[in-house]
Amino acid sequence: MTETVGWMASPSALKLDYLKHHAIGSTALDIGCGRGWYASALADAGFRVTGMDQTKRVDDERIHVIEGEIQAPLPFDDASFDTVLMFDILEHLGEEAAILDEVARVCRQRLILSVPHADAGPLPQYGLTYLHYIDDTHCREYLPNALGDLLTGHGFQTVSLQLEGQPTIPLAFSEFVRGGAVVRQWVRYAITALYKIGLIYNDHIAGDIFYVGDRTPSV
Repeated sequence: MTETVGWMASPSALKLDYLKHHAIGSTALDIGCGRGWYASALADAGFRVTGMDQTKRVDDERIHVIEGEIQAPLPFDDASFDTVLMFDILEHLGEEAAILDEVARVCRQRLILSVPHADAGPLPQYGLTYLHYIDDTHCREYLPNALGDLLTGHGFQTVSLQLEGQPTIPLAFSEFVRGGAVVRQWVRYAITALYKIGLIYNDHIAGDIFYVGDRTPSV
């Protein structure tokens, strides 16, 4: 997965996998669609896709893009989309509650969302942090249970709520070892072996929360 602070250099394989396994129906809205990688993936799967973003950067003619600020009210009828997608966008929006109310209104069934994880675990005591902590466009980060409760309060039932990280991150510590390339390579081998047998875990470096939820049926 190749991503950088503030923009993405290429599509995330993890996010594409979430779409493959969780997007449902025939219509989709991608809020904060960026360059349109995920909207295009949905179009490839047969969805009719609408994207929203501040600036239009989507070259795929299959995607109907609405350019402008992402704010309430959203310019769609109730239950317009079977799947609503929000990758790395909610943390940038000031009117969180108003936007989520609108998302619930236009979403017929499925919400797929990712946000930055607020808990850096033991990383700060070693002078480390998540990349998203230095993104000054973020209004907030999230904790998993709080995110689930937030979305429940806005009309969604949790289908999946997962911390996601990159298990290769501990390999970076080999770069701080003295002794040259050969020694660093052996340290990488050792870290990989310890990870594979479960003696190294990466829960505390899972930098993102991925949420999948369905609209709560109206009573």
